[in-house]
Amino acid sequence: MGSSRSYGSSSCGSVSGTSVTSDHHDAIAERNTEFIWWLANRLTSYDEEMHKEILEDFFTDDAKYVHPALTVEGRYNIRKVFRVWTSLNKDEPEVTNIVFEKQALSTSFVLEDDYWTFANGNGHTAIISLIQNLRPRLFPLLHLSVPATITLQFTDTEYGLMIYQQQDSWTLEGIVQSMPLLGWWYDNVVRNVLGRLLTSTGGFLHTANQTTGYLTLGAHEVQKISSEIIEKSGTEIQQRSREMTIKAQAMVDQAKDTVEKKVASAREEVERMRKLMHPLNTAKAITGS
Repeated sequence: MGSSRSYGSSSCGSVSGTSVTSDHHDAIAERNTEFIWWLANRLTSYDEEMHKEILEDFFTDDAKYVHPALTVEGRYNIRKVFRVWTSLNKDEPEVTNIVFEKQALSTSFVLEDDYWTFANGNGHTAIISLIQNLRPRLFPLLHLSVPATITLQFTDTEYGLMIYQQQDSWTLEGIVQSMPLLGWWYDNVVRNVLGRLLTSTGGFLHTANQTTGYLTLGAHEVQKISSEIIEKSGTEIQQRSREMTIKAQAMVDQAKDTVEKKVASAREEVERMRKLMHPLNTAKAITGS
């Protein structure tokens, strides 16, 4: 990890040092952009010596390479994968764009003794958008352009800025669209059919949900009306029961009064008869004596 790990020359001293003032902000941003584009172009190059230099200078010893088809660790194993890939595919990829995550935007790459490093520490990510030109060496007439991305995870080490993980991502949509006939069929047939199918399904679900809502509302209304009828019927029954109870009680009281009056009359009649019979008994007693 000697002085060979450099980008540009020390003449770019306007952005050197460990601290950067606000006056150099634009220069730093431009320098950062130049550096990451330089790194991306050399990393995606099919020149083995150039790729080896990037691996040795900017990848950690235990760096991980993640591909849709495989995962390897270590710079030496990454070089093996590179050799196999370049022996099978003829054309280099084309870098189209590079973006940083929000956290990385607040940092800067600082040239310090020919070493590039982050001014603000670890944990930053660069996302490289590119077109993978798939042209097998055995079938050079076949050519597919597949959109892909490379995600680089950076860390700051004692040797400067280092990459500890590279992840290549290929989308299924990009692979399908890169195939001439299959791409046309996918764009004009599959997407339209699926769109109409999902639209019809969504309409059916909307109608079903709406109908269910109406049925639920109707059930609530029926339940409410039934409860009101039951409550009203119960009130009327209770009212009639109270009225009948009052009438029955009145009849009982009336019958009781009648009986009591008749009993009183009978007693009076008995008493009167007793009084009438009392003089006769007295006369018989005198005559007999």
